[in-house]
Amino acid sequence: MLLFRASTLLALVIAAPTVSFSAQLSLNDFLKQVEGKNQSMTASKLIVEGAQERSNEGKLIFRPSVFAQAQTAVDKKPTTNINAQGDRTDYNYVTAGILQQFNFGLQGKLGYNLSHTKIYDASPAFLPVSDFHDGVATLELSQSLWRNFLGRESNSQVTIITSQALATKHSESYKMKATLAQSESLYWSLSQIRKVVKVQKESLERAQKIKVWNQNRLKNGLAESSDFLQADANYKAREYELKSTMQDLKTLQRSVNSFRGVDSEVLDEELESVDSNKIKKLTLPSKEELREDTKAALELQKISKASADLSIEKNKPTFEVYGTYALNGRNPETNQAITNSYKSDHNTKAIGLRFISPLDFGTTSDNISGYKKEQIAADQNFQRKLFEQEQQWNDLAARFEDAKAKLSLVEKIEEAQKIKASNERDRLSKGRTVTFQVLNFEQDYAQSELARIQNETNILNIYSQLKIYSAGGTK
Repeated sequence: MLLFRASTLLALVIAAPTVSFSAQLSLNDFLKQVEGKNQSMTASKLIVEGAQERSNEGKLIFRPSVFAQAQTAVDKKPTTNINAQGDRTDYNYVTAGILQQFNFGLQGKLGYNLSHTKIYDASPAFLPVSDFHDGVATLELSQSLWRNFLGRESNSQVTIITSQALATKHSESYKMKATLAQSESLYWSLSQIRKVVKVQKESLERAQKIKVWNQNRLKNGLAESSDFLQADANYKAREYELKSTMQDLKTLQRSVNSFRGVDSEVLDEELESVDSNKIKKLTLPSKEELREDTKAALELQKISKASADLSIEKNKPTFEVYGTYALNGRNPETNQAITNSYKSDHNTKAIGLRFISPLDFGTTSDNISGYKKEQIAADQNFQRKLFEQEQQWNDLAARFEDAKAKLSLVEKIEEAQKIKASNERDRLSKGRTVTFQVLNFEQDYAQSELARIQNETNILNIYSQLKIYSAGGTK
C-alpha cells in the first residue's frame, strides 16, 4: 500500500502542470501583439508603407522642373581690337525657366535670360553702346524619331522605378502574411499540445494503476513477472512521452513568445480552444488571383523587360528634330530691354536635325539580341512562379480536405474506443472483467484521443498556410 501511494505521488509530481493559466490570450490579440511587437513585422510594415509612397517616383520624369542660374563675370583677357572690344568686359546674368520631358519623346524648355554687359575703354566710334541689357525669352523643343521614339526609353525608366518599389512592397507584404500565418500555426499548435498534455497525464495515471495492479498480483502469486515487467515498461513509455511533450510545450511557448517579442518560455495566458465540429466546418478561404510573392515576381518580370527595353533603346541611333524660337530685346535700360524681349521685332528661329550612331554594329546587334532573350527568360520565370503558386494552392487544398475526411474517421475510431472502454467499465461493475482490462481499454481510448488532436492540429496548420493566399491574410 505504501509503495502504491509513493508511486502514485511520483506520477502526480511528474504529471503536475508547470504553469497556471490566468488571463485569456485570443488569437486576434496574439496576432495584434505580433504585428506591434515583432521587430521584423514592424520593419516590414514600414517598408511596405515607404515603398507604396515612392511607387510614383518614376512619374517625376514626366513632371515639369524649374531651373535657375545666376552668374557674374569679369573678363580682362587681351582683345584683338581694343577700340571695338575694349580691354575689359563685365557680364552678369540670371536665367530661369521650366523644362519638361513628355511621355511621347518630346523635350521642351521654356526660359528667360536677363543679362547686363559693360565693355570698358572701347571707342564710341566703333562701339556706340558699351553698357546694355539683354532680355531673351526662349522656347526649345526636340522630338526623338528613333532612340526613345514615342518615349520608349523614358517609359522604361518609369516602369523600372515603379516596379522596383512595388516588388519591394509585395515581397514585404508576403513576408508579413507568412509571419502571421506561422504565428497562427504556432498558436494553434500550442493550444492543441496543451490538450495532448492533459490526455497524456491521464494516460500516465492509468499506466501507473496497471503497473501497481500487476505488481500486487505478482506479490500474491496470481501473475507472472512478465506481466509486471510489461506494465512497468508501459508506464515508463508513457512517462517518457509526457516528459517529451512537456519539453515540446516549453519550446512552443518560447516560439510563441518570441513572435510577440517576449524572451521567455513561460506563457501564463489561457489560449482559445476549438473542437472537432468547428474544425470540420472550416472551408477554404477566398483566394486572390496572385499571391503577394507572385505579385512581386510579376513586378520583377516588368523590371527585366523594361531594363531590356531601356538597354535596347540606348543602343539605337539618336535621331531627333529640334527647334528654337527666341524673342530678343536689348537696351541700356533694364526695363526697356525686358519690354523689347516680348516683341517679335528681333526674334531668332532655328530648326535642325541631330544624328548620333554607334559604329560597332555587330556588338550593338548582339546586345539587342541578348536583351530580347532576357525578356523571354523573364516571362518564362514568371510563368513558372505562377504555375508553382497554383500547384501549391491545389496541394494545400487537397491536404486540407483530406485531413478533414481523416478527422471524421479518427472521430469514429475514438467513439468506438470510448464505447469499448465504457462497456468494459460497466462489465467491471458487474464483476464480469478485471481492472487490468479496463485500464488497457482506457489506454486505447487515450491513444485515439491523441490521434484526433494530432489531426485537428494538422488541419489548423494547413488552414493557416492557406490564408497566405487570401486578400485578408490571416485576418
